[in-house]
Amino acid sequence: MDSLVKEFKNITGETNDEWVSSFLLNSKRTVLTKTNRSELIDDLNDYVLKLAIVRYNKQGNEGLASYNEGGESESYLSEDEILSDISIYRLSASARRLQNEKKKSQEISTERV
Repeated sequence: MDSLVKEFKNITGETNDEWVSSFLLNSKRTVLTKTNRSELIDDLNDYVLKLAIVRYNKQGNEGLASYNEGGESESYLSEDEILSDISIYRLSASARRLQNEKKKSQEISTERV
């Protein structure tokens, strides 16, 4: 997650650590929910970063697809556009159960050692 924090700060120029953590944590939760996972895998880091940046850039303009003022315009990607390819990482309910059971059994075996 540290590399995501650095990358987010480099792209956005944001220096407030609480804000950065908040945007990344909320985006991580969304990605985990959409993929039915309990832990983030490396392949999903780009989705977390992109989603966090889009949410950061939309501050004050939530719900808008674009914004025009004084001859300047901004267009925003929707969260659905960013997450459109994420379904290939989605775990089925049974796959998630198996993953959770495997994790629990590993935790138990390390406790016994």
